Amino acid sequence: MKTPIKTVLVLLLSVITFFSCSKDDDDNNNNNTGSIRTELVGTWESPTIGERITFKSDGTGFLTAEGTVEEFNWGATSNIITLQDDEGDIEKYPYKLLDDDTISITLTDEDDLDVDVIFYRE
Repeated sequence: MKTPIKTVLVLLLSVITFFSCSKDDDDNNNNNTGSIRTELVGTWESPTIGERITFKSDGTGFLTAEGTVEEFNWGATSNIITLQDDEGDIEKYPYKLLDDDTISITLTDEDDLDVDVIFYRE
């Protein structure tokens, strides 16, 4: 009698697992960047380096620097922003949300030194 109960439980768990995944879940994670952090959505600008970065709520965004615009997919954890360009290259940047309108992102300069750059919400 225990075997049929175990079989039913395994079957039930399999069905629940199968239906808990949806096509939308797969589509949102195709860019391998992680989840969207709503507190980062918006446009941010750093006057010190002259760059502007926009994080859109659909997981896309763009960076404007030196007159060029680069599009990317993005996601974040509580302390890492992950960007993926259209060629599939992935870069990760540590960050700290200092307040609702100020973020510090750690970038690597031309001498391979980590530099904390402050961005302000527009």
